[in-house]
Amino acid sequence: MTNQLMPGQELPAGQQITANNRRAFLIMQEDGNFVLYEVHKGKHIPVWASDTNGSGGVKAVMRDNGSLVVCKANGQAVWYSAGTAGNPGASLVLQDDGNAVIYTNQGKALWDSGTWRHSRKLGFDPAVHGFLFPNRFVNTVAKIPGYGEVKTFGRCGGMAFAALDYFLKGMPVPKYTGNLFNGEVPPDGHWLADYIYSRLMDSFLVPSSIKYVHWTTASDHSTWLGGKGVSRWTKEEEFPKLRSSIDAGKPVALGMVDAANLAQIGSENHQVLAYGYEWHPKADIMKVFVYDNNTVGREVVLSSEPGNPHFDATNTDPWRGFFVIDYQQKSPPVFTTKPPAANATVRYGQTIKISHLMTGLTLHSHALNYGHSGSSGQQQITCFNGADDNDLWRIKGPHGTQANYRANEVVQHGDIIRLEHVLTKRNLHSHSGHPSPVTHQQEVTCFGSDGQGDSNDNWRVEVDGGGQWTAQRRLRLVHINTNHSLHSHRGHSDSRWTAGQQEVTGFGSRDDNDWWWLLEIR
Repeated sequence: MTNQLMPGQELPAGQQITANNRRAFLIMQEDGNFVLYEVHKGKHIPVWASDTNGSGGVKAVMRDNGSLVVCKANGQAVWYSAGTAGNPGASLVLQDDGNAVIYTNQGKALWDSGTWRHSRKLGFDPAVHGFLFPNRFVNTVAKIPGYGEVKTFGRCGGMAFAALDYFLKGMPVPKYTGNLFNGEVPPDGHWLADYIYSRLMDSFLVPSSIKYVHWTTASDHSTWLGGKGVSRWTKEEEFPKLRSSIDAGKPVALGMVDAANLAQIGSENHQVLAYGYEWHPKADIMKVFVYDNNTVGREVVLSSEPGNPHFDATNTDPWRGFFVIDYQQKSPPVFTTKPPAANATVRYGQTIKISHLMTGLTLHSHALNYGHSGSSGQQQITCFNGADDNDLWRIKGPHGTQANYRANEVVQHGDIIRLEHVLTKRNLHSHSGHPSPVTHQQEVTCFGSDGQGDSNDNWRVEVDGGGQWTAQRRLRLVHINTNHSLHSHRGHSDSRWTAGQQEVTGFGSRDDNDWWWLLEIR
């Protein structure tokens, strides 16, 4: 049957109306009771009833006068909806929110079962606002002589805090995907990995973090000496806190507890970001919608119901409970406010920004020249820990081609291009015989005048895996005349000859520091 009882329509014993989303149904039972059930995890939980079992009731009727009644076979009413008579044309609707409502034909509510689900979801979307790589960080926390490195795994709190930082700032998270990196996450030394690590530390340096210890050593159930226990703390104290924050428009970081002893505290507990909830007070069903950094791009749902002391999760085993973390907002680093779509293609004539993949810093030039020993004296090239218009480069054809060479065509693996620095109109350039200022690898400069230079401006595009240059593909730029790759490396700078920024060089061998990544298309 539908989700409605229209005027004059009857619901005989054994029949029901069902909400369109099939999460609730209202049935006239054989025992004479008219009951509304909530459907949850395959179970039917009663949330409202006419309390007419044993009364001889055999049908529910939506009378023409607006009254909903449970009747005996002779038509005698054993229950009726108070205050709805005198409204001809009124009908009963079982809504998707679980509430049964009698409406006039003008849409005015006359009566309801009081069984609606309280819910709110904020605009956070794990596929958009969550990081596109999994929480597979490895942290070396100590080196012990004779033993080796002591390691911990994961930066869940840092990822939850950092994602919330970006969301509250209204800025997109960096769109790095796990397939860009050998370890599926940005390596240590990459600005994002370091920021996430700093936020991980922040997530532990808050008053609420003591609950990891307290709850881990407490029982799930109430005890005389231990208080309510993890289950009641979660449901009676922390879930209301979560609802209050989300109702106020603020997502919350949650500390997830599964450890049952102190030896497990660092491996079995977790941190996620909650951005929505659903609560059915009559059924005592609680749901929380979270971004779990162990599950990329998908919503994870935590849920519990009567008889379940834990919170089940759609991506893992149940959790003992959770608490709201005392998050404090910070302003995250922002290298672009306009990241390209994942399928965006790079085309001749476009202006772009690219960044060094292993450190995340942006390819940059400025109107300062090298002057170190052996230098060409040409314009400096660096990697910049920031964002400005000195990061802009225009894609052109190789030396000697016209300005409209292959205009708007997609750049392909194997193409030979030039990159013109937009503000100074000099081309990305390299040459043998001139050392870089710090590591003395091959110098890379900006050269020429008004976009004109020489054949040392030519670079071959090597897209990882071949094909088109698209937004989520890493690439090398190989200098044609010397076969050196455009290269940068953490920790190498000079206060004068790189303006304190990260050195960029030409590198004769090949390693992961040769990879570059599209940051922005203008």
